[in-house]
Amino acid sequence: MAVYLANTGLEILMKDDSLDESVLMQWFKESQRIPAVQGSYYSKLLKSGLEIVFRTVKQGEDLQIAGLDMHMSGRCIWQAKPLSRVGVGETLLVTLLMTNPDETSAFIADLIHAATLEKIDEDSSLSLQVCAFPQSMDVYDDRPSYEKANPEIAHLDDKKLLPFNYIMARDESLSQQKRDIYAKGEKLMVLAAPVLQVESRDHGFFDSSCMVATVATEMGHLDLVFSEKQLSKPLVKGSYVVASCVISADVIVQ
Repeated sequence: MAVYLANTGLEILMKDDSLDESVLMQWFKESQRIPAVQGSYYSKLLKSGLEIVFRTVKQGEDLQIAGLDMHMSGRCIWQAKPLSRVGVGETLLVTLLMTNPDETSAFIADLIHAATLEKIDEDSSLSLQVCAFPQSMDVYDDRPSYEKANPEIAHLDDKKLLPFNYIMARDESLSQQKRDIYAKGEKLMVLAAPVLQVESRDHGFFDSSCMVATVATEMGHLDLVFSEKQLSKPLVKGSYVVASCVISADVIVQ
């Protein structure tokens, strides 16, 4: 289940330490059904472009909600080839290690609406609309400010996407205990990128809203979805950001 309340400013959905089922059920009733190879998705689109995705399966005559995801719609499109599955899959949700067509960049993403595809293998060519939900963000005035504030050995290449935890979880020079710790967050991606645009988006649900910053990466543009509460200093056009995030990729069916 991929629900990012802090990033999206939807903490209002929490009620007594759990998600408010009355709101979710209302959104489910208002959602659009998307048929899949197994089961089906139900999509509720908020004013901001934030999509609430219900993953459902049939159990006899009943429809069971097997999972809930969030994804921000937008115009950031990547072309990718799957390499391997990552972690333990959830119902109608797949996490993949993927690369660009030239195999010069690698990234991990949760594949939303994965079951709308008949198959996913290394011969597949996928068009993906992408966004990311940062779990941590460091903001700098520019690239030189980032380099000055950090030792050279720790510098990420400009616009670089790095599956750091995934790599470290497979480093045999580390103890099994350390590898297990990295494995718990293996789908987190690290990136260093210039900020091209920043905007506030209103969900149309009470007074909730979030911020979306478009950054330049080696795969193409990427929308970061976050709340100002996550930042130590304001993020504006021209800033430079280093973030640890989960990438969400929506399949564009050809």
